[in-house]
Amino acid sequence: MGRLFRRRGPVPFAMGQQPAGLRFRPLPELGLRPYGGDWMDSVAAIVVTYNRKELLGSCLHAILAQTRSCDRVFVIDNASTDGTQDFLFEHGFLDGPVELVTLPQNTGSAGGFHEGMRRAHEAGFEWLWLMDDDGRPAPTCLEHLLSGHATLDVIGPVVVRDDDPSRLTWKLRKAGRGGWFVPFRSIRDYRELLEEARDGVYLGFATLFNGVLINRRVPEAIGYVLADLFIWGDENEYMLRCKAASFRVGMRVDAFHIHPFVRPRHSSRWKFYYLYRNTMYMHWKYARITQPPWLRPLYPLYMTARLLTDLPSLSPPYLLALLRGARRALGGKLVGFDQAQVAVPVRSL
Repeated sequence: MGRLFRRRGPVPFAMGQQPAGLRFRPLPELGLRPYGGDWMDSVAAIVVTYNRKELLGSCLHAILAQTRSCDRVFVIDNASTDGTQDFLFEHGFLDGPVELVTLPQNTGSAGGFHEGMRRAHEAGFEWLWLMDDDGRPAPTCLEHLLSGHATLDVIGPVVVRDDDPSRLTWKLRKAGRGGWFVPFRSIRDYRELLEEARDGVYLGFATLFNGVLINRRVPEAIGYVLADLFIWGDENEYMLRCKAASFRVGMRVDAFHIHPFVRPRHSSRWKFYYLYRNTMYMHWKYARITQPPWLRPLYPLYMTARLLTDLPSLSPPYLLALLRGARRALGGKLVGFDQAQVAVPVRSL
């Protein structure tokens, strides 16, 4: 169980002033609603962070500067070692609706969002607004997301690159007939997204954990983020779980979330392991709703060839660990990276 920190003593700087050393614009006077107010449209933001305190500061500033304010902001700190708690205290972020929950160990993004969703849901909030620490919502993001509350249960913003807002940070899968994703087809920029959207909404897909808004009915029915996924793919698994449960998923094309693009090939071995393992797990569990029947047997081979081009290591022990993790994932079991490093007979693969 994490520790809950609330700011004590005088505010180091007023919320309308700029903290020294950071490029934050002055916050407007928001008139935040008191906690425990109108629960029918209450919103709790959930931000998961690990050793990125200045990016976290930018994210929180953007949340607190929304044209439609949050009722509570849960910051879930995955046992950071860079002084995140002191940073937030010194710059006055632990004031008003912001609460810091420090976990005793790093549980990955999946474990962090699991904890944040649990806290926000048990506290009674109607909407859960989830994001990582390295992105930030545009000022009107939450306001526009909430405008879709009558037709969607999971409402995502358009996630655009910080260096070129006309381009999507990650390409989107293109949905076809039957709800399956169209093989080898994707949406790469905002213009294409507008062409595919109807009445301001792109149905059937959302980039979760980048400013996505989830109604409390969803975790009540399907639970929280699967903590065992640890990192990479946890957001896609939860979106597919929502679709499998027939919840209405879509993206509002007038809501924006800014996030830099990061290539998987620049990652470490253990991160790539979880990307590969989790991809195979999601194929095992959700292929029936994402792919046409003819593609399902071929997809693991295709993804293996594609992902291995970005492999951070060609050492036999690492390759063996990858194969072992993927094999177990295709059977519905999630083997951790450390456990997969244990040597096993080749015949068991």
